[in-house]
Amino acid sequence: MLSKGLRDEENQKINELVGRLIDLEFVPEFYESEQRSKVNGLLFDQLGFKISDLETWYSEELLVKLKELNFDFSNLEQFGDFLLNIIPFEDEQHASHLAASAVAIFEYIQKESKTFSFSIIQKINQAKALE
Repeated sequence: MLSKGLRDEENQKINELVGRLIDLEFVPEFYESEQRSKVNGLLFDQLGFKISDLETWYSEELLVKLKELNFDFSNLEQFGDFLLNIIPFEDEQHASHLAASAVAIFEYIQKESKTFSFSIIQKINQAKALE
């Protein structure tokens, strides 16, 4: 178990990374040639995995990995938002898989946080529409 100071520092790093991922504006013409590799670099440097890993892991595996990295509910929600952002730029098969992962993340948040959120419900419905 991490001490409070280390947990706060780790949480801050995760917040910054996920914030950077969410702030990226994806352009179809540049996604495959430039932006995807930039995202892969950020993910791999900070979290140890790439988009291609996300496209092959089962939703449960992704949730375990994110929990091992000490993602809190806010970080998980932002990561789900990031997945929703890249889905339109991925091929259909991978987009469907990423959408299922986003659904799993948002459903986990809804269940485990023990709070009801219309925002999370909307995100679940948005992700399900992309599956």
